[in-house]
Amino acid sequence: MSAKKRFAVTLSAAVIALMCGCVGNPDATGHSGVVTDYVLASPTCPVQRVGPECPPRPVSGAAVVAIDGTVIRASTRTNSAGSFRLTLPDGRYVITATTVGGYPSTVTKNVNVSGATVRITLILDSGIR
Repeated sequence: MSAKKRFAVTLSAAVIALMCGCVGNPDATGHSGVVTDYVLASPTCPVQRVGPECPPRPVSGAAVVAIDGTVIRASTRTNSAGSFRLTLPDGRYVITATTVGGYPSTVTKNVNVSGATVRITLILDSGIR
């Protein structure tokens, strides 16, 4: 269903709910899911090395938002391990992670929430060259 059609259906449902006096939580009967995992920064070594690569490091305090069209539907910050969790109604979202302070970096990923847990790892640019 197109975004325009979804908006029309949602608007129609809201008008009917207002007219019959049965306004409640619109998400109470809808499905929702969770978007979770980690925000990491890479590269973490200033030069290439022979042997094992330097693993990405967790980003503490990164801002993570879920955007539906032009509207922010949920937001959070990562914990000290770089972990985040957003609970969202079913739908398509752009998940964006942005560093706070230090080297400015943003990464986005499109997700489809449909009643289950969606795991995504977002890797920000560390600025190390």
